[in-house]
Amino acid sequence: MPVNDDSFGHRTRTQKHGDTPIFGAWLTVNSPSLLELLATSELGYVGIDCQHGMISERDAAAMLVRSAPAGAGRLVRVSRNDPAHIGVVLDAGADGVIVPTVNSAAEARAVVTAARFPPLGQRSFGPTASYLPHDPGQLDNRALVLPMIETAEGVGNLGEILAVDGVDGVYVGPADLGLALGHGSAQFPPTAELRQVMVDIAAAAAAAGKVAGAHAGSEHFAQIYRQLGFGMITLGTQSAFLTAGIADVWARVTTFSVSVTPAANGSPY
Repeated sequence: MPVNDDSFGHRTRTQKHGDTPIFGAWLTVNSPSLLELLATSELGYVGIDCQHGMISERDAAAMLVRSAPAGAGRLVRVSRNDPAHIGVVLDAGADGVIVPTVNSAAEARAVVTAARFPPLGQRSFGPTASYLPHDPGQLDNRALVLPMIETAEGVGNLGEILAVDGVDGVYVGPADLGLALGHGSAQFPPTAELRQVMVDIAAAAAAAGKVAGAHAGSEHFAQIYRQLGFGMITLGTQSAFLTAGIADVWARVTTFSVSVTPAANGSPY
């Protein structure tokens, strides 16, 4: 694989544990304009959600094909561990896949089989985005592969999952993991019981030299998950960012004085 690759997948995979965390947003609606807006912001990545969002893998692929890579990486959480779903979004230009409910090394190997080209996997060659390289090694190198740890079985098999060649790390949804472990979905911030489990997950990923990602759900909890050891943290959905932006604008506009002079470059056009 090329060592001079500057793709999001390569940069994230090779980032040292303890470096500055990567913060991202979640996109849950089929909107190329919102994807472009988020991807050209200061965020490190955008997660396109095909599991709980109103987006299919085909919708995600169409958005990705039409928009060239920007500053932020563009990951897709597929709806299930399915080679067709994984292949179509990677062919369309996704910088990686997040795959829900991976409970064993065998299931992790199935993800790798779908996401990697031979000899490591069995991904079918067919990049559809014009901006993608056509070298299988380069395509493999740019694709970040993150199984989700969401169950007691997944936690129990974490070491074996992380050891699968081609897996770049793990991603945790605290709500589902809390439910699965009997602590409930209200894990923002995490309960003391879940906190130790998440510390162990992040530490195992760090020991394996791999990525530990978590869904913080809000910027208010990002520092907590960072302190637990996670280096890739989702701050919230596009709705949360829009709501926060409206609140910020409203707070400023309601404090305006009639004597305020607009900035010279204040035109919205």
